[in-house]
Amino acid sequence: MRPVRRAGLLLLFLLGGCPPTLSAPRGDEHLRAMAEADRHHTAGRDALAIESWREAASTAERRVDRDEAEHRAALSLRREGQWEEALTLFDAIAAREPISRRTVRAMYEAARIRLEHGERSAALAAFRGICFEHAEAGQASRSLTILVRELRASEGEDAASAFLHELDAAVSGTDLGDDVLTELAALAREHGDRDEARALYERIALEHPYPRGQRWDDTFMRLADMAEEESDHEGAVVYLTRMIAPHALGLSPGSYTLPHMPEAALRIARILRDEIHDVDRAATAFRRTYDEFPTSLLRDDALVELGELLLDAGRLSEGCEVLSRAIHEVEVGSAVRRARERHASACGSSAAREP
Repeated sequence: MRPVRRAGLLLLFLLGGCPPTLSAPRGDEHLRAMAEADRHHTAGRDALAIESWREAASTAERRVDRDEAEHRAALSLRREGQWEEALTLFDAIAAREPISRRTVRAMYEAARIRLEHGERSAALAAFRGICFEHAEAGQASRSLTILVRELRASEGEDAASAFLHELDAAVSGTDLGDDVLTELAALAREHGDRDEARALYERIALEHPYPRGQRWDDTFMRLADMAEEESDHEGAVVYLTRMIAPHALGLSPGSYTLPHMPEAALRIARILRDEIHDVDRAATAFRRTYDEFPTSLLRDDALVELGELLLDAGRLSEGCEVLSRAIHEVEVGSAVRRARERHASACGSSAAREP
């Protein structure tokens, strides 16, 4: 599930005071059997867990509870090497209508088993069905990865590209759409078609924006990589700035810090310092990294590198003040050790002592 959806579900939970998804399983016999199965599974007794999960399925009062018990049993059967029985259960869950929360997961697990045991055509057809018919499901992205890998290995890159273009036309507005574009962009880069790759990455940013787009930060990191490969350092800064810009707006609800955002902020500062040699802009970027990402481990580096930058630029008073702040705020790590050493050599050792 995407982070935005998790945030939304959590909000519903807090406001409503009850679980945000399905209601709790019910039925004393079913609950007893499920608890027993969980105990066996936790203790590594999968054979006994399977028996209990089968009992839980047979005593379930609702289809959703039966699906859950059978799904867990099938996973254990697979771990135990009883893949044919596991496949039978997964197929049964997948075939039931209407679609339930375990339907697509069962389709995916059944397809994996078939692929592992030589039923390649059936497996690929199932993965394809998940991508085209259940593009919003979490298993769609994993199915796409497997399909592209298998097509490239057996039929070549042209077949993989044709499939991706067909899928793009069908699912461009779904959660799977940015995965498809990312795969297409990767193929374009491998073939040296940088303009096509860049256009595809720009489509991801346009069609799957923050905060919903799961590829937002990865996309801009790749665009920045391409710009730097071409020695377009200002272009790289522009891409990285576009990536982190929405974060500063504090969009709510649903805004969050993507994994590469703090890294991008620090990367901007380093490019401005090392490649563009603009001290003022680099200093501003280091400060932004420190201020806007208070939980990031990189903010310590940003603060110390800011102090070092100012000292290297001859701004002794400012640099010493920043390094002194780092010494007092940062508890451990290589950044604070570096700050103490530089402060002692440039500013005098007395200010580097703890207060």
